[in-house]
Amino acid sequence: MGLVPMKIFLSHKGADKPLVREFKQTLALLGFDPWLDEDAMQAGAELERSLLKGFNDSCAAVFFVTPNYKDENYLASEVDYALQEKRKKGDKFAIITLVLDKNGSEAVVPQLLHRYVWKEPSNHLQALREVIKALPVQTGSVYWKQ
Repeated sequence: MGLVPMKIFLSHKGADKPLVREFKQTLALLGFDPWLDEDAMQAGAELERSLLKGFNDSCAAVFFVTPNYKDENYLASEVDYALQEKRKKGDKFAIITLVLDKNGSEAVVPQLLHRYVWKEPSNHLQALREVIKALPVQTGSVYWKQ
């Protein structure tokens, strides 16, 4: 039919990559095309352009805010790019912020994301549900595998 899976940009700190890989795999099984830096950018790619393209191609950005997440360097750029896409696409782009505690340590949501509701799921399954509910797309009907 020529349909392309919807991209979802996954923003995270490198220390949280194992967790984000799990979300990427599950979202891919559900038919989405998650954008994860290690898979989406080839060696030698210009970083800023690659990030911008990732946001431009996506219908949502999911920010995995853990105690490791600091609003600095490229993470700050990713917040800026998400806000830019939201202004450009309106209801066709979602900014989804998940605050995930680790061992009782407190995570801090970047100031620029304070205007959007964030969720503090108690487990990863609940976090996945929050992502699915917040996406600006409707999932399709279920069919038998071919």
